[in-house]
Amino acid sequence: DPLPPPPRVTKLTAYFPWDTDLGGLKRAFLEFLPVLAESFGPGPEGFLSATEITDSGWAEKWKEHFHARKVGRRIVIKPSWEAVAPGVGEVVLTVDPGQAFGTGTHETTRMCLRFIEDVFDLRPAPRTVLDVGTGTGILGIAAARLGATAVLGIDTDPVAVEVAGMNAERNGVAGPFRAEGTSLAALRGGHDLGLGNLIAEILADLAADLVARCVPGGHLVLSGILAEKAAWVSDEFRRHGATPVSEAADGQWAALLLRRIA
Repeated sequence: DPLPPPPRVTKLTAYFPWDTDLGGLKRAFLEFLPVLAESFGPGPEGFLSATEITDSGWAEKWKEHFHARKVGRRIVIKPSWEAVAPGVGEVVLTVDPGQAFGTGTHETTRMCLRFIEDVFDLRPAPRTVLDVGTGTGILGIAAARLGATAVLGIDTDPVAVEVAGMNAERNGVAGPFRAEGTSLAALRGGHDLGLGNLIAEILADLAADLVARCVPGGHLVLSGILAEKAAWVSDEFRRHGATPVSEAADGQWAALLLRRIA
């Protein structure tokens, strides 16, 4: 979130593969210092230290911290290495941590998933869904598993588009869910439900386009919003024809459920 940066940066720690040419990396860093200095002022003239770290099985140990968890009334998220039998009415999503955002562990993702459940409890339930900044595809995949017949996930990051497509296949929704690098402005037509787990500033910038891509009477689920900015984001969407339905907060984060009224 583009809040004012700290007054100074005290330490930068970087990790590289064990066979990296640190000498070449240092030379490249020193050549880049003048470019950094244009924006941030002069910096240190070289690396202060380099230490080799022994591999302690980190590739497997980090998995100890990711387990299946229920994030709403019906949605359960699990990693691929755990087997989970769904309970009555539950939907189990398989999502592994990786390079794209959205595994269900972050507060903003959890709040979005709970609002998505709320919208799918309505009648008629949404059939078409747009997930902007899809990341792992978790929100759009959840919508597809809850009954949406056509879900489009868009993202400016090609890695996210690839990951979302793979996750859709893994969760058995590659038919209704597709991921693309298309921009929001380039899309045509409306959707019953729009999803955006971004940041407050980006959501405010996209407000007009997001509302326009939602059919009258359709809903928007928004998050990635610092709690103190929720009212501002809500006002921006209200200016473009979306009225607040509900708001949720979790720690420093907020999420909004809105409905397009015209």
